[in-house]
Amino acid sequence: MIHKIDCSFLAHRDHYLRHINRAFGEEFTELDTYKQRSNFQRVLGKISLDDVKAAIRRAKSIMQRNEENGLRLLEHKGFKYYTDNPSLTIHESVERILKDCGLM
Repeated sequence: MIHKIDCSFLAHRDHYLRHINRAFGEEFTELDTYKQRSNFQRVLGKISLDDVKAAIRRAKSIMQRNEENGLRLLEHKGFKYYTDNPSLTIHESVERILKDCGLM
């Protein structure tokens, strides 16, 4: 979802589906339906390279806001994340890959 819209407003996993539907033009009624392999792959197919670049910008913004708000950054097996506003540092790896490929 972060590829298509700002996700800073999500308070709980139960709220994802409504925003997934809006971001990707879908009409899922249950998370389990969205998570079915064929549905998930179809949604992934709607993500462009520009969407990935936008997601990196959004992720950086979320991480910055988390830091500014004094949230505690945790680390597990080399991955850093916030539990209060679920955020990961995966965007850093994706950005490095895109830069190495000359796409950023």
